[in-house]
Amino acid sequence: MKQLIKECAVVGISLFLIPIIIIYSSGYNRQNILTEIRAEQVGQVEQEATLLDESLIMPILAKEISYKYEYEAIKAQAVIIRTYMARRALGMQVKAELSGYTEEEMKQLWQNEYESIYEMYKEAIEETSDEMMFYNRQPIQPLYHKSNGGLTRNAKDVYDIEVPYLVSVESQDETNNTQMKLSKNSIVEALSKKYPELVADEKNLENQIQIIEKDEAGYIKSIQVGNVILSGEAFKTLLGLESSNFRIYLSGDHFIFDVIGSGRGLGLSQNGANEMAKQGKNYKDILAYYYSGIEIKTYNEVSKNN
Repeated sequence: MKQLIKECAVVGISLFLIPIIIIYSSGYNRQNILTEIRAEQVGQVEQEATLLDESLIMPILAKEISYKYEYEAIKAQAVIIRTYMARRALGMQVKAELSGYTEEEMKQLWQNEYESIYEMYKEAIEETSDEMMFYNRQPIQPLYHKSNGGLTRNAKDVYDIEVPYLVSVESQDETNNTQMKLSKNSIVEALSKKYPELVADEKNLENQIQIIEKDEAGYIKSIQVGNVILSGEAFKTLLGLESSNFRIYLSGDHFIFDVIGSGRGLGLSQNGANEMAKQGKNYKDILAYYYSGIEIKTYNEVSKNN
């Protein structure tokens, strides 16, 4: 595996001179959303590529998806994590490193079931050994989220960049809906810290919040508070909401946020993948559905075509 990635880094380096999306909790920044691997970085990439170790997938997989999910959904997640790790090893992903459970944490969580649960995750990794997702022979950006309101999102609606494999699809989720109650004061205070220029009348705040635009999946693209216009993702993050797919209701001096789903709504939905697995779909079916036009291959298969 290590040697294959090393070879791919040297022989196929020109494949990675493309725009790369930088995502996760760091937020959207137009200046850092585009990056590339330059020819003079080959030596560094070779060195980093040798760091990819299949054994590192196990603790991350255990943390990212519950053992209670269907086995095929867990296998799909294993391929996602391996693809993500390959991107980091090749220098294509420089932010938001995934972290996993420690052995002690897993033992505490699973107690007497530790050995059987550990073995299940291990088998999911082994049964998908070396497999990753590619688009035009490049490892994809394997975005995923917990759940949504029935549709995943288009990357263009979030980052204003077309990504062929990150397009909206229907998702039969067991949706995580949450409700949050926030005072007018706490909302103004949270926004003012980020936007010192904010001018908003706390007492009359219900007349100064306006949803400007939503995407086809129901997520808020832009919202205005007082004299400040911000993205739905920025608003969600500042207030600690589960997603930017929400409705707002006034209740006295508080706003009630009815939030649909969890996460950004891009790529694979873990709950949707679980439902597909219950219907008899395997991990390859699931991944091909949520990431349009991708191929699931090993680096060996890809390098042979170079």
